[in-house]
Amino acid sequence: MGALEFLCSTRFHKSLTLPPNPSTNRLTPLRVTYSDFGAAESSNVVLFCGGLFGTRLTYAVLDRLAKEKGVRIVCPDRPGIGGTGDDGGGVRARVALWLEIVPSLLTHLSIPYVSLGSHSAGTIYAFNILLSYPHLLHPTTPSITFFAPWVHQSHTKVAKLQAAALLPASLIGGLSPLAKFVNGNVMPVVASSGGLLKGMRTSLSNPSTPTSSELSSTSADRGSDDASAGLETLDLNLDDAKVVAELRNHIATFVFAEELAGVSEDAQLLLRKPASEITAWCPASSARQWTDIDDIPALLSQLVDEEKALGRERKWCVDVFHAESDHMTGDRGRSWFDECWKKEETKGRFAYRSKVVVGGDHDFLVDPGVGASRVWLERLGEIDGGERGT
Repeated sequence: MGALEFLCSTRFHKSLTLPPNPSTNRLTPLRVTYSDFGAAESSNVVLFCGGLFGTRLTYAVLDRLAKEKGVRIVCPDRPGIGGTGDDGGGVRARVALWLEIVPSLLTHLSIPYVSLGSHSAGTIYAFNILLSYPHLLHPTTPSITFFAPWVHQSHTKVAKLQAAALLPASLIGGLSPLAKFVNGNVMPVVASSGGLLKGMRTSLSNPSTPTSSELSSTSADRGSDDASAGLETLDLNLDDAKVVAELRNHIATFVFAEELAGVSEDAQLLLRKPASEITAWCPASSARQWTDIDDIPALLSQLVDEEKALGRERKWCVDVFHAESDHMTGDRGRSWFDECWKKEETKGRFAYRSKVVVGGDHDFLVDPGVGASRVWLERLGEIDGGERGT
């Protein structure tokens, strides 16, 4: 089986339609696309919040490793990304819509609780799940893991992000059309010239671009045809770097063929644009309000104390994998993130583990060959005493 056939599996092209929700002024149905892969029958489930261009397909490279460790991974597309719709609320409504999507999706899948995982921009969305729905995390050993966590440029002092923050919000809002143009028109032209624009290609998480004819032979949602064709049982050697590279080529084709308007809105959210407004990282309706990441550890301690007062004690663990080379946060952002947690960890409400992954970079830190994902999934595989499907 080739990488394209693997990626056409319905595991990576699932969808759910939410009915209208007048209580949030959403008057039309909302389609949500997601992937559901790894150990299909496992009760050990991760809800994964992807990075800026991290759609439901991006983390398919973890499928084999997740199966090996007995972990099931569910990765939804955020609003306006992939096949997930948007309620038209713009940047400020993104997180609130995400908080509506997640519990509905887990109920649909009959998943009572999850561990949380995130990569880069997904950090903001994972924090909101943690603080809004702590009951959705494991009943005894809740786990939250961050890969190359996002840190605002006011703390990192990364020059390119500081410069980006000075751009008009309307220009940042044009990120996804620009990315599609570069992917479709520029990359094929320069592909034979020895790696020109390599930096841009990496920043778009797009090592190289397959031809559009490859995509035309597939369908975004093949339904039950995959099962009858036997594709659901096929596997790839995702320990092979060449196989992973080929798979990433096909992932890029799918990603840029689908909706990316939400990527532009995510970019504005991360940079907190427009500057004329305070672009909140948590909705006003949230019971636990926060403005920046340094608020989170104290809120988690408060949550633990509240649960303890009610006679419920859980062993909370926060794991962080930092990239040795991180063009988005740099050494300053990494240190700032760790310090936020270490100050609060001394109170004993949760465990905090942080590791700098030698050789890891921001964009591909989650890839199985880097090693961090193996450590993460091995830890998760121990949850529930090994009671899991394979």
